[in-house]
Amino acid sequence: MAAGVRKQAFTCASVLLAWAACAHADPSQDDAAVERSASGLLADVERIVDIQETLGWYVDEQAYEDIRDPMMRSVCKAVPQVRQRALEIMGDSVMSSESAPDSYEAGGRRLTPEVVLARAKQRQHDALSRAVKDATKDCPYWDEPDMDFEGRQTDRNRFTLSMETGGLIQIRRSEGTWTYGGGGAGRLLSGYGFNGTLSLLAGVEFGGGGLLIPGSDPTQFAINYFPALPVVLRWHQSSMHYDLEVAPVGLFQASDTSLSYGGRVGVGGGFSALRTQGVMPWAGMAVAYEHHLESGGRPKTHFLRGGIRVGFVWDP
Repeated sequence: MAAGVRKQAFTCASVLLAWAACAHADPSQDDAAVERSASGLLADVERIVDIQETLGWYVDEQAYEDIRDPMMRSVCKAVPQVRQRALEIMGDSVMSSESAPDSYEAGGRRLTPEVVLARAKQRQHDALSRAVKDATKDCPYWDEPDMDFEGRQTDRNRFTLSMETGGLIQIRRSEGTWTYGGGGAGRLLSGYGFNGTLSLLAGVEFGGGGLLIPGSDPTQFAINYFPALPVVLRWHQSSMHYDLEVAPVGLFQASDTSLSYGGRVGVGGGFSALRTQGVMPWAGMAVAYEHHLESGGRPKTHFLRGGIRVGFVWDP
């Protein structure tokens, strides 16, 4: 009897403690979490629609069907209140601006930038509305919603690991003489995304290539290797990104392994595809200027390198 009374008292105390904790919880924290997650979901919607428009959007129904799977993967991961909040924000954005058809007529029946923007907003709203409507019946039972979800098509507020590689053309000037050649490089970068707009990446790079030896007859090439420690500031704009890069660099040759030192500044950009199996591929171009000091038994040297670059961003 006494044991039963103690058990009931313990249960009541637990309930009271839980009630007290809920009563003192800060509702603003929950609101902030909802807003943060809704912002991440909307970033996904924008990227998904933008990429589909880039690939070709003509018949609405076909386009909505094409993006249904990535849309559902993002919407299903958001909790119901986040889905509704994202839909409210998107609806307010659409209602606050002129509709695409009206803007088209007002612009002399031309696809002006204003028409394109209004059309994109409407497509984003409709795509999100369809996915939210289907979420209750179509979301897989094993993919449970997460209140901490901040999108799966960006690197916002999380760490990533990137592998990048590509071919390049290089031009060198040393002691008043110009030469040229080609090569390739690869690098591994760890990074962190800040609110889906900026990412900071840093890591290691190693590349190599052949340069024509001026005045050689028959033609000969010098094989150069160039290790580097790049730091990249990446600005995201929907499916596009733009890079600003600096790096300490080195240079040695197959025939002379003494190391020369220098620095690099570069720019680049790329277009990202949708994330698949945790990996987001992208492709673009980059160009960089390098200045190598007189060191390692070599004279002062200037390099200009550029070419195609592809990358794979992994979200662990």
